[in-house]
Amino acid sequence: MPILGGGVDSERVAKWFVLAAVFNALMAIVFLAPFLIPAPGGTSDLFSLSFAIANFPGTWMLIAWIVFIIVGVLGMAGWGFIYYLHSKLWGRQGANKLFSLGHLGLSLAGVYVATIFLFLAGFIGGRATLPPTGCFVLIEGCLNTGIAVVSTLISWTVIPSAVGMMIAGLGTLIGFLNIILISRKG
Repeated sequence: MPILGGGVDSERVAKWFVLAAVFNALMAIVFLAPFLIPAPGGTSDLFSLSFAIANFPGTWMLIAWIVFIIVGVLGMAGWGFIYYLHSKLWGRQGANKLFSLGHLGLSLAGVYVATIFLFLAGFIGGRATLPPTGCFVLIEGCLNTGIAVVSTLISWTVIPSAVGMMIAGLGTLIGFLNIILISRKG
């Protein structure tokens, strides 16, 4: 008898996580597209992959994308595999529906919140470091500022990024509890 929220088949939960992984993989391609488009006229553009790799804080855009791949794509696929193993290999069919939905929802929300704010830190800070003559990103007016000014400009993104990480961590904790509940069933 499930504790809360009724039951759901573990295979179905595995499918939810695999679908989330596929959706996130498609979104990762969309998020990467601006990095692959060359800057017009060869100017130093914030969205160029070389800028994101070589210059602080543009690196935060690349870090956000890598975190999204690891947690949003590979993590979701990994959880799908774990739920599938419990269903097929060990014959544990029933998962807690409330925990399963909480696990999926909080994990997705957390990864999107964290990576969006990490990306914003890189975008805002990177744009501020570009020289005004080489700035083509969205609107003119890049500042060519130093690290102290950039740190001030992006400081507001720190807490939302951390909150996103905590939400994803809570989702993961719920997932572990769900797996323990599944494992304890006869």
